[in-house]
Amino acid sequence: MLGIPQNGVSKVTSAVTKTEGELSLFTMSDNKILELIYATHVHEDDSFDVDSLFLVTENIIKRSTQIVDSIVQGTQVHVDTIDEKPPKASFSSPLCTLKSIGCEMSCKPPGEEISHKSTLAILNKVSNYSWESKAVLALAAFALEYGEFWLLANIRQSDLLAKSLAILKRVPVLLKPADLQKRQQAVIELNVLIKTTLQVIECIFELEKLSTSDQKDVPALADAMDHIPVDVYWSIITIVACATKITLLTNDE
Repeated sequence: MLGIPQNGVSKVTSAVTKTEGELSLFTMSDNKILELIYATHVHEDDSFDVDSLFLVTENIIKRSTQIVDSIVQGTQVHVDTIDEKPPKASFSSPLCTLKSIGCEMSCKPPGEEISHKSTLAILNKVSNYSWESKAVLALAAFALEYGEFWLLANIRQSDLLAKSLAILKRVPVLLKPADLQKRQQAVIELNVLIKTTLQVIECIFELEKLSTSDQKDVPALADAMDHIPVDVYWSIITIVACATKITLLTNDE
């Protein structure tokens, strides 16, 4: 199925020491996940322009991860190689919703149970959106912070405003030569996981578009469609874990 590889998520949440009775995400059945997340799903708002939001989010993630590769690995950034598609001219960012979702990701301590609770809180905030819209909204909220962090990292030496904002965002903490060298592999792994998450959500997005097809002709499509809510859960919890990892990587301690 489309789920994020569990070894990728477990690396990000590996700081957890499990205790008896604590939630274990990786032993939870799909049926149990469905039981929990369907309780958060109310109805779907067909008027929401998820296509435009995904295009903007995709542009941010792709350019941000390129900057990471440039700064952390020293690779050459070719920004013109990104096929950037503009959103509809009428598109208006659901900024308040994105900030509300971002609050559920920001500055959370590591832990499977904390990530799970944050994911359910996010799903409750987006209860009236389609499943693919829920995933895109969560990724967009993450991209809002991730994109700003690496934009500031990229221009802080040439822009005094960016330099001051970068200090508030703890950008210099991560980019100190000694600290960056020590955390280089962790940043690279995180960047790869973010790219993979984008690809998974893109697959979910494309599958939803195929839902109007006659599923009798493609039996596997019906099975994939039934699994989308679980894939959305794993995508969002991975995004939450990525946000937590950034908090850890920019910590002075």
